[in-house]
Amino acid sequence: MLPQKEMIERVKQLCKQDERLVAAMMYGSFTQGEGDEYSDIEFSLYFQDDKLSSVDKLAWVSQVAPVLLFFTNEFGVETAIFDNLIRGEFHFEPASQMGKLRSAAWGMTPRMNSQKMLLLDTTLELADHLAYLKNHVPDRADPENVQQLARLYLNWMLFGVNVLRRGERARAHELLNIAHRYLLWLARIAEHQVDHWPTPSRALEQELSETSYQRFASCTSSLHAPDLERAYLIAWTWGKEMIASLTPRSIPGRLIDQLDKLFAALSEV
Repeated sequence: MLPQKEMIERVKQLCKQDERLVAAMMYGSFTQGEGDEYSDIEFSLYFQDDKLSSVDKLAWVSQVAPVLLFFTNEFGVETAIFDNLIRGEFHFEPASQMGKLRSAAWGMTPRMNSQKMLLLDTTLELADHLAYLKNHVPDRADPENVQQLARLYLNWMLFGVNVLRRGERARAHELLNIAHRYLLWLARIAEHQVDHWPTPSRALEQELSETSYQRFASCTSSLHAPDLERAYLIAWTWGKEMIASLTPRSIPGRLIDQLDKLFAALSEV
């Protein structure tokens, strides 16, 4: 058995034993049937509101396996690195806030198994929220969603190319990587491969066509000239094509023309 699965079973036991817990769920790879020896383990734990402050979070997590490092990550989630180098994320939440789960529908995918997600549910409220999420997986190809992705892609590409023209190559490289996420979301919509939506690079090697994968590879770069300029130009050309096919007439033609001139200048470097 994978060590992660043993740890998941241990979390299930701890949840059943802790009378302060109202509900608990797992999310991530192991709820999608994709967990392997490289995967993290991830949980949301809903405690009685008046008991949450008494929970020693490190002590709770240390019951799963010995902990080498425990901290709050940049998203406010308690994170553990166990002594077997498996990562774990643990949301310690008041039960009264369980309803906020419904606003997480953007992150749901058809692969998520609500039965595998549910670890404890003393009031049946959590099962109700998970059923709602299962029935409200967003339509990624919704025209408004595609338009918003196009707007955000254009914003980051313009930001990046201006920084590159200023000569801040390291920063321009970082901004291109941000633009890549929107480029991949557009590519996934174009190829009807939206199951791994929250992290668009996930399983890209298997889910995008070879042509699109190689095109994306051409959009990656070192910091050096003309490599970075070439990557920006290829990313712009591909993104512009997808915007035209996925959401025609949603972006002002004058803006596209102006950006065309801006990016064309990169070919002169």
